[in-house]
Amino acid sequence: MTPRAARHDRPLPDAAPGDVPLAVPGADGLYRRHRPDPESFDASWNAADVHRLFARLTGPDRPAALDRLLTAWEGVLPVWPRGADAEAVFVWPSRDVALTPVLLTHGLVPKRIAAVRPTVHQLPGPRESPDAQIRPLEPADTDRATRLWLDGLRWDAQFGACAIRASSARNVRERLSATLAWVAATPRDVVGLLAVDDPSGRTALPRGTGYLTSLVVAAPHRGRGVGTALARTAHAALAEAGCTRTTLHYAALSPVSAPFWHHHGYRPQWTTWSRRAPLC
Repeated sequence: MTPRAARHDRPLPDAAPGDVPLAVPGADGLYRRHRPDPESFDASWNAADVHRLFARLTGPDRPAALDRLLTAWEGVLPVWPRGADAEAVFVWPSRDVALTPVLLTHGLVPKRIAAVRPTVHQLPGPRESPDAQIRPLEPADTDRATRLWLDGLRWDAQFGACAIRASSARNVRERLSATLAWVAATPRDVVGLLAVDDPSGRTALPRGTGYLTSLVVAAPHRGRGVGTALARTAHAALAEAGCTRTTLHYAALSPVSAPFWHHHGYRPQWTTWSRRAPLC
């Protein structure tokens, strides 16, 4: 099946101080540099120095136009020293596969996928696992749930999807206090965690959209239906709260994330492409 044509003519964001406009035949762009606050949770999901390109393709030969735009962008990017905590980032519709060869040629690789799932897609089956009881997060679970979430970040960090910062543990703990969360518990321990943004709270997401922030299962309990039971529980709760769709991000290079989430009805929507400074 051929993917639907991607929307490639979206308007660029309004220019902010320091932004660099770019224009080539068939494309317009905006280069923006961003340094996340190291104390914020945003710092756990980005390099310390982010160089992002926004693009609008208007010409008939889109691959050639993007090639020219990426070349112009590279001409204004700084030269990073080896080992610098810096990256060039470009976000584009996942299904616009005609541009993939151009992105790869310019040294960009998939970092993270934003995926969406309609609420109506609910796999049949129990919301329980034979390996653990699924229940809401309790205050006594916070320490263990924080460690599990950090374990999930460490797993994704090896694929370049995030970074463990000095502030990560504090931000995870604060996020747990403001989210809806469920745990998978055995008589001896909490072995799984799923957290979603509370759809009744303030959020930047469109109305009726739920966001799944974390799903982690302890290694000895993976492959036993714990993650599936947690996902089904969260999906049902979001549907009851009036959400018509759920979104999430997963590490593009993880060998397990895409198969799991696609099985549960999620489909790629946006791909974050990245090029990092050389390690050595």
